[in-house]
Amino acid sequence: MAGLLVAPIPMQRCVAIAKFRRPARLIIQPKGSAASDLILGAEALNRPPLPCFYSIMTAFHSRFVTRHPTTLELKRKETVPDGIRRIICERIDKALDVLNHRTIVRDEAVHEARKRFKEVRGVLRLVRSELGEKQFSRENRTFRDAGRPLSQLRDARVLLDTLDELAARYGITRSSASFKHLRLTLAARRREIRRRVFKKDRATPSIVREVRASSRRVGKWSLRRKGWKAIADGLRETYGKCREAMHAALRDSDDESLHEWRKRTKILRYEIELLARAFPDVMEPMAEASHRLTHLLGKDHDLAVLQQLLENELRPVADTERELLKPLVEQRRKELLKEGRDLGRKLFAENDEEFVRRIHGYWKAWR
Repeated sequence: MAGLLVAPIPMQRCVAIAKFRRPARLIIQPKGSAASDLILGAEALNRPPLPCFYSIMTAFHSRFVTRHPTTLELKRKETVPDGIRRIICERIDKALDVLNHRTIVRDEAVHEARKRFKEVRGVLRLVRSELGEKQFSRENRTFRDAGRPLSQLRDARVLLDTLDELAARYGITRSSASFKHLRLTLAARRREIRRRVFKKDRATPSIVREVRASSRRVGKWSLRRKGWKAIADGLRETYGKCREAMHAALRDSDDESLHEWRKRTKILRYEIELLARAFPDVMEPMAEASHRLTHLLGKDHDLAVLQQLLENELRPVADTERELLKPLVEQRRKELLKEGRDLGRKLFAENDEEFVRRIHGYWKAWR
């Protein structure tokens, strides 16, 4: 989605978009509101309507983006239980590959393992009603707790990167004395966190042990329903909570609500990626838009953490630099949140029932 300009299509304008997977007649159909829907001719694709926001994304993606299927996708011929188990086991294996037999883990491996744990939690939420609350809570807690020490490592590294990115954006080079003391302090703080997590707490062996135990339970999960009904409730709940979190964030604009919106959107992104094969020309741009939104909100969150650190833990050692940094942080956060708000309103324009009904249409046409 980076660099892609998305614009609404006027209802009255005839639009011709070429190179869909099959020839299709494109119609702009008003639905009693200012928004309009792009409908691919039923005789060509037998697809449900696409919201206007996705029409240009779909055209761009279909024409210019080469599809690279990922393992975080359900396959057409596999049942939902089989697909969920396969995907979760693959995510666990990828995390264990970078953590196994290592007392100290590189930053890249920390990022990889954290991402896989988050993907697992996103997939678990999709089948929460199938698993039952007790089983879901147990597995979700396992991967949440496994990710916590890794999150401390990630945050310590990212705070340095955030400071460097902010300085570069406003023309302050690393050789400048402006933030030199603060950077040295953050680097020392990162070394101390790594020492504590890896050497004192010996977090890696504990994480590996708990995650391996969870992987052995996957085959025993109770996943009864084979098709759409197995995931419909989870998808509806995830999307609905995303919209609620967005409205709360737009209303309150505080750090906690913005972080919650980001977390909810990241879960939705993983669930959309899981369903991407149902209609890649639409689902993949949706996943990319979700990814872009979480990137914007993540950058804002990193700035908020840096700001809080300067006001609390680092206040005695960064007084002058804090005053210099404060207006830069505030300006950059305004820019990120403006783009995030605009994208979020488009991404979550539908209510949860409309969204689930549309995705179900893609699912039926695919399966």
